[in-house]
Amino acid sequence: MTTAIVTDQFGGLLRAHRRRIGMTQQQMADLATLSVRAIRDLESGRARRPRQETVRLLADVLRLTGTSRDAFHDVARSHLPSDGSGAAAPVAGPPPVLLGTTVGREHEVHSLIESLTVDRQRLVSVVGLGGVGKTRLVREAAGVLRDGHGWDVLWVPAAGLAPDLRELRRLEPAVTDTGGGHGHDVLLVLDGLGHRAEGPLAHHLLERRPGLRIVLTAPTPSCLTGEQVMPVAPLPVPGRALDHDAAALAGFSAVRLFLSHLRRLRPHAPRPAATAAVAELCRTLDGVPGALETTAAWGLVHSPEELLRSLVRDPERFSAPPAAWGPASASGSQAVRRGLAVLEPPLRERLTALTALPGSWTLEEAALLAGASLADTVYGLLVHGLVRTADEDGPDRFRVLNRVRSALGGHPAQLPTGHGMRTEYDPAPGTVRAVA
Repeated sequence: MTTAIVTDQFGGLLRAHRRRIGMTQQQMADLATLSVRAIRDLESGRARRPRQETVRLLADVLRLTGTSRDAFHDVARSHLPSDGSGAAAPVAGPPPVLLGTTVGREHEVHSLIESLTVDRQRLVSVVGLGGVGKTRLVREAAGVLRDGHGWDVLWVPAAGLAPDLRELRRLEPAVTDTGGGHGHDVLLVLDGLGHRAEGPLAHHLLERRPGLRIVLTAPTPSCLTGEQVMPVAPLPVPGRALDHDAAALAGFSAVRLFLSHLRRLRPHAPRPAATAAVAELCRTLDGVPGALETTAAWGLVHSPEELLRSLVRDPERFSAPPAAWGPASASGSQAVRRGLAVLEPPLRERLTALTALPGSWTLEEAALLAGASLADTVYGLLVHGLVRTADEDGPDRFRVLNRVRSALGGHPAQLPTGHGMRTEYDPAPGTVRAVA
């Protein structure tokens, strides 16, 4: 079968799935972070070699599961580069050299190192929203394990790996032939996996190398047996009660990270202070390191007060850095849309409903909204990085990320309430009461 014929089959299948769920080409393009032209070219057959990552994003947007997803990938793979003997092996190299600043991740780095050394976990998935700092955290831990513990570290950019990780077969010699003996500790990092991994190949490598640990970084957990999940949350942000205490504000990781970027932009200016505007910027950006860095890049021409006013008018105003700064990070609306695209419909509906709760809220307040416990829902949304814990004293409180609220359009869905109850909202932010 020729490439053109197979591509037409893929285009027809893509179009059929899109129409089945009532989605326009524009909506699909937005959710998959592609252009409308790219969708049109794929459906018409003009685009003959879509990237594997593009196919996976489309499958996520279409919410394909089981045999439907397998069939979708099979049609796409039939004209993608094969995994035959001539296929290139994934490149395993040393940890990348990361520029910039790592702030406020000391506890997470220590926890990951302890999990791999003291607890001897063999398979760990570090998960979270794009831009939250997964790669940087694992890079810091890998450096400590290599330089302080004598481990060998193999680093693989994993964005192009297949869902079943079939490419790991070709990585086996690199894993099993590292120096130090068969029991020597080796860390294999699969960084930036764009989908859920499955299949037995990861466990095969672990069996072949007793001293091997595998760490994956990805938006969501995989489907691998025995996987230990480590969610990475945004950095802590200060409450408004501290807005006029510069010393207290400066102790928060999000504030320190933002100010560190401003200092590099204006090294000869007076040392930037932790102000109420800086604190509000950190809260508005949810403490996501990538978003803080991208917004701070505009600090060369805007004061924190001007940055804040612009964000209030347009939440996406600084989702990309200035052109001279370099490529945009994956921490803006694209990361949020990708996070939303992989949610199962019931979980997405509950997330949309939770936007009706202003500010922060407790599990009990969320239960009043739904008429039932939402503990499992909040757990799943925390793991996906779309909800964060609120940095407040007292009972655990949670909040939907501001960029998630913006992406959902601010139109909360109605959750069914139980026991003949409905919900009303008091004027005080975050206060919910049930009415019989």
